Amino acid sequence: MNPTPTDTRPTRQALMDAALTVFVERGFARATTREIAHRAGLSEGTMYRHFADKYELFHQVFFALLLDAGEELRRLPGLAGQNTVRDNLEYLFVTAGRMQGALSSLMASTWADPDLGRNFESYVRGKPSPDFERPQPVAMVAKYIQAEQELGRIRPDVDATEAAAVIVSVPFAAGMERALWANFAPPGEPDAPRDFPVPAADALDILARGLTP
Repeated sequence: MNPTPTDTRPTRQALMDAALTVFVERGFARATTREIAHRAGLSEGTMYRHFADKYELFHQVFFALLLDAGEELRRLPGLAGQNTVRDNLEYLFVTAGRMQGALSSLMASTWADPDLGRNFESYVRGKPSPDFERPQPVAMVAKYIQAEQELGRIRPDVDATEAAAVIVSVPFAAGMERALWANFAPPGEPDAPRDFPVPAADALDILARGLTP
């Protein structure tokens, strides 16, 4: 009787979740495979049975995050007509801001570490995953706006693509600045500046008032 194959997906996912946390907190250079394995509740040897090295783990984490971002963005047009436009914008800001902050932190590591940057560039040139599809945030938000326009909940004279670009830029800028500050802040200045604060109620109200009839 052949043994039942062991499902390794939960173990891989635990390692990737832990790696994302450590990479964001410490950056790639300061992250260790020992700490990543410890955070996942596993041994370092177990990690190496699933990933060749820290570089491969970084690549897999980055593209898994992109896939998650794409899935969340593709959900957005389906929210048209549900809740309020402001509520849906808040969902977008919270979701996109969280993911963009993590992605920007990972990208900052590729800028700070030349070896990682070269390794990452080489990996990107190949096919990261057969089911990988680059997220298109502006296009997805524009589809949402167009769907709301058809329902009469967003003004018909609003240019969907231009409005989407403005909306997407807010969490993008906030996430990028937080990531850059976390990776390159001068010693003794741990707190991120507030040029691009996390979008709050006032920012959402401004956008919602500008879009709705």
